[in-house]
Amino acid sequence: MSVPSLAWGRVLSACALLFTAGLAGAGPAAATVPGKGTAGYCPDATGVTVIVDYQDLGGDTLIRCAPGPQENGVTTMQNAGLDLAGAGKYGLALICRIEGKPADQSCTGMPPESASWSFWTATNGGKWESSQVGVQGWKPPAGSFEGWSFARNKAFADYPPPRTAPVRQANAPAQAPAGQSTSDSGFPWGLVIGIVVIVLIAAAGVVTGLRRRRGADRS
Repeated sequence: MSVPSLAWGRVLSACALLFTAGLAGAGPAAATVPGKGTAGYCPDATGVTVIVDYQDLGGDTLIRCAPGPQENGVTTMQNAGLDLAGAGKYGLALICRIEGKPADQSCTGMPPESASWSFWTATNGGKWESSQVGVQGWKPPAGSFEGWSFARNKAFADYPPPRTAPVRQANAPAQAPAGQSTSDSGFPWGLVIGIVVIVLIAAAGVVTGLRRRRGADRS
């Protein structure tokens, strides 16, 4: 293999890695059920806002809106677009995983008290209250909040409420990921242009190196 082809191979390989990494970084931050609910707080008092605080599981607090009237706490979560897993024979009457967390629970039986999701409710502008009924028995009023908070190594009485207050807020306008065009096509032209610039700079470096090597060989 000649020196130029080896150098170009390294340049193209590096650019391929950059392009793959750039596209991966442009993906959504949270996995939610497509076509269900909307991101952020419900804009008015006709829906129910769901707040999921992962606590020490890691990840940003998830805020979703289930538009319109809701039958119970489970349908609220489903209509907000959350991916749920129930606990064994109890099904969704006992929530084991939300959006795949905690990933280390099999959900074949009841989750341990020391590593469980806790269920909270609140009115808009009120305070979180630990629910006195099961998630399937809760009838959410319009405009209310449903909260979920993960508790690890804590007794039931010490389960923490969600750290986000149940106060309806205006949702920030959606922003395109860094390096991605906001045009209707959605194609990340900024990323592509950046990679092209990197290719040109790398190519210039290869050409300069080859010229210097040839000059040294002649001398």
